[in-house]
Amino acid sequence: MKVSNITIAFLGVLLIAACGNTGKKEKSTTESSGTDVKLEAASAMDLEQKGDYTQLYAPSENCKLTTSQLAKALGYSNDQVEEQSNYQGNCWYKVTHPDNFTVNYGISLEKWGDKNIVEDQIKSGLKNEMVDVHISESGDTYIKRHPVQGFLLLLNTNYGNPIKISYSYLNTSGPKLTDSQREEQKQNTYKIANYLIDHYQK
Repeated sequence: MKVSNITIAFLGVLLIAACGNTGKKEKSTTESSGTDVKLEAASAMDLEQKGDYTQLYAPSENCKLTTSQLAKALGYSNDQVEEQSNYQGNCWYKVTHPDNFTVNYGISLEKWGDKNIVEDQIKSGLKNEMVDVHISESGDTYIKRHPVQGFLLLLNTNYGNPIKISYSYLNTSGPKLTDSQREEQKQNTYKIANYLIDHYQK
């Protein structure tokens, strides 16, 4: 009887020690791969919402931003931005940069109407090393950049219609953009994205 009790006690100690070692091993593995933890957390897509964006992701005949609002988003003066077109709320703006080159920026609503597609876009972007996926300054929206065409998609899992921010530079008779000008053009799309989210946050 005593032998049996001693054996049970010994096995119990071994079991506790084994569980403790396993826990330590898992912890050290998690700590050593911070990148994996970040992606795993992001892929859960449970970003805490900071506002109600119903108006931002709702179809409208009006542009999502006025010319003065877009100028404010970019930090430019009002006379540097003019509206080029508005087709059922899909709007293009002509923007003259401080270096005196002109870029057209577009803001449109993609009418997917399916939250599952939005989630799939986020998941595929997070898995693809060629695709840049950022979290907005507000912390509640994914911003996905197309690897080739460069446009942005504002993806929020609470809404089925993303916002698309595009740009185009076409100057057949003039010089091509320098690297710094292309970077400015790229960063401007992020400025527009974050301004939109902040502007419609309720």
